[in-house]
Amino acid sequence: MQKYIKLVSGFAVLFATLLSCGDQGKEPEIRWRFTSAAFLAAPAIGPDGTIYAFSEKDTLYAFNQDGTVRWRLGLPDTIFYHPSNLFIAPVIAADGTIYLFAADGYLYSINPAGSINWQFPIKTTFPTICGTPALGADNRIYVYAPESLYALSPSGTLDWAVYVGGGSCITFPAVGADGTIYIGADRDLIALNPNGTWKWSADISPLIYTADRVAIGSDGTVYIFGTGNNDAGNLLAFSAEGSLRWTCTLVDSDCVNIGTPVLGADGTIYLGSATSSARGWLYAVSPAGQVRWQNQTTSLVQNAYDLAIDSEGTIYCVEGAFSSADGSLKWHYPIGATVVTSVGAPAIGGDGTIYVASGTGFFAFNGTATGLANSAWPRSRHDNRNSGNVLSQ
Repeated sequence: MQKYIKLVSGFAVLFATLLSCGDQGKEPEIRWRFTSAAFLAAPAIGPDGTIYAFSEKDTLYAFNQDGTVRWRLGLPDTIFYHPSNLFIAPVIAADGTIYLFAADGYLYSINPAGSINWQFPIKTTFPTICGTPALGADNRIYVYAPESLYALSPSGTLDWAVYVGGGSCITFPAVGADGTIYIGADRDLIALNPNGTWKWSADISPLIYTADRVAIGSDGTVYIFGTGNNDAGNLLAFSAEGSLRWTCTLVDSDCVNIGTPVLGADGTIYLGSATSSARGWLYAVSPAGQVRWQNQTTSLVQNAYDLAIDSEGTIYCVEGAFSSADGSLKWHYPIGATVVTSVGAPAIGGDGTIYVASGTGFFAFNGTATGLANSAWPRSRHDNRNSGNVLSQ
């Protein structure tokens, strides 16, 4: 887990508010809030509008759009707090089935009524390093656990498992338009066919040591954001055939955490990173690999690195909204927390509501957009269902 383990040591990191270097902006209007639990990972929105979020204490919550709790489902306890809970985000299939890879080492299939359909042991040795699954076009579920990628059918049977090498607790697979599965491990970007056979691999060291965060462009370009031997954030672009198109080294030289690239409607790549010295950065990079703008924030490490962009071009992270034109702060809400704040990107409903998971609760803010941006990858796990699949809506 390299530098990532430092981010969660102690489990009681006090995060500063997220401010830009300029105008702090105004606070948004809250639609509703739920403060009876802490939520550490990205929320999801189901096909019927139900909002899902996984709490710090191993409980999946389903919220109605008015903020009332539809149901909650407790999964087997691991310990009071586990680093992997930062990355246990629900993934919602088109039929409403919820998938969770939990810290007890099981992949769970949960029906929209809140009961378990099946559970499958991915890794049983505790502690489990777990991340968010991805969905294939055939409803197959792809999930990574060191050091293999597993493919399961919607009925819970194992189709195949392939050794891909070591990664970290934020090693998430991503699925392209042709069904290719991309994953980063052991200093390689790896592409697998839907049947689990090897398609290609590309060495990404020394610019990136672990290719945790993958996004896919409309033309099949694969974007990888990570850190290497210079401790700077490095963005790499590969063709769908595995050739390197360009590299972009970002300004910060103390980058200890990075988010998934997200794409605007014009193809601009937006990135969030964070440092060990109470700073964060937001970047905009052109489709040709040139930095368009960069904006330093004063957030502590985990507040500003997973993003979503809406149909109006506003960029969101856990505690703020930024202009995609220049990175300036549009608004900020001082969520604050005495435990690790959620690292997950907000979800943005079709009515503009912005849903934010936080260590101090779950928040819904009023917005004016009509959902996520019309782009190939507008949110860290592609869409509001966290599918990790470029074809999902």
